[in-house]
Amino acid sequence: MAATSCRSLHLYNISDGRGKVGTFGIFKSVYRLGEDVVGTLNLGEGTVACLQFSVSLQTEECVQPEYQRRRGAGGAPSVSHVTHARHQESCLHTTRTSFSLPIPLSSTPGFCTAIVSLKWRLHFEFVTSREPGLVLLPPMEQPEPVTWTGPEQVPVDTFSWDLPIKVLPTSPTLASYAAPGPSTSTITI
Repeated sequence: MAATSCRSLHLYNISDGRGKVGTFGIFKSVYRLGEDVVGTLNLGEGTVACLQFSVSLQTEECVQPEYQRRRGAGGAPSVSHVTHARHQESCLHTTRTSFSLPIPLSSTPGFCTAIVSLKWRLHFEFVTSREPGLVLLPPMEQPEPVTWTGPEQVPVDTFSWDLPIKVLPTSPTLASYAAPGPSTSTITI
């Protein structure tokens, strides 16, 4: 398991056309089936307010045109995406958050042949405010009690980002825990 034990923090700056949204950190980019993909998102240093984000653990399967059942126009490879785990969070006024996405033991590790390839990725989607310096907090000092409501509409932009990761087969011992089959237990008193 030496291929997945190296842990050095990989940092990625996340920006849209108007400025920095935040920084994403992940400790490794190579995993085994059954492990968790753990990441952190630091939004406190951004200049663009992030209202919501989602991250999905996905596989991308690409089949070469000559091996497709239904041949598409233009002869482009057929690409399909499958989401295995997803985390979504509303994050206005959040400075730092984290997520953990489990890689199912029953999934297929990444591979590539002349006919088909299967790649893993983290697919991020961000919803950001178009208004610079957006603050959606009630006023702190009021002479009398008031009911505060947020704005009914906030102009937003959305963008996505894909981070490739590698997923390797798991150890046979760990795979045996997920395999259906008879099991026996004995308790001696």
